[in-house]
Amino acid sequence: MGFFSRLAGTAITLSLATGAYQYLKQHHVISAEPLSRTLLHSAAAGNDDGVEHFSPSENLERLEMEQLKAAAEHARAAKRPLDIAIYAFTDRIVAALLVREAEQGTVMRIYRDGEQYQNEERNAARFRNQSTTAMFHGQRNIHVRVKAPSPSDVMHLKVWSNGEVLREGSANWSPAALKRQDNNVRFSRNTTEVKAFDADFEAMWNRASNTVVQ
Repeated sequence: MGFFSRLAGTAITLSLATGAYQYLKQHHVISAEPLSRTLLHSAAAGNDDGVEHFSPSENLERLEMEQLKAAAEHARAAKRPLDIAIYAFTDRIVAALLVREAEQGTVMRIYRDGEQYQNEERNAARFRNQSTTAMFHGQRNIHVRVKAPSPSDVMHLKVWSNGEVLREGSANWSPAALKRQDNNVRFSRNTTEVKAFDADFEAMWNRASNTVVQ
């Protein structure tokens, strides 16, 4: 068999294997978790540039926690902030991780939408719960600013960056969004993408109309 024939045969085999895997995962014959772990390890090695992850087939909360911890450690070592722009933020498990990393010395800048932030604070007071923002009180390494509330001009991003990795996607930081709803997250080491968000974040963070929470 010639080289090109063998190459074509290999390509067909890989295509069939990929299709079979996707079918089995879609019909819940196999779990998506082994693939998620493989992609995560690949990301740690710098090979997961722009791979998409989807809930509810994947537990995005678990993936987010692992990626955030690594990102916070890198930001701490690089002596730069972990910059976060997040629309809805009610996941207390994620908030607790940020507190732990801030206590280890990672500086964080968290930018919130005004209306969403106000809704979360009202709901926390109504149900006598501590909001995620309230969990940050007294943490000198966590800084929070809020965009001026507007029903039409919202801050709808769900993005973070440590200067090396960019996280973006449709998933807010809520248990439902990360585990039960149809959402995605994507982690990229594309330098152009990272720099574009970092520049945009600086502009948002320094708006004169922002409210400085802490």
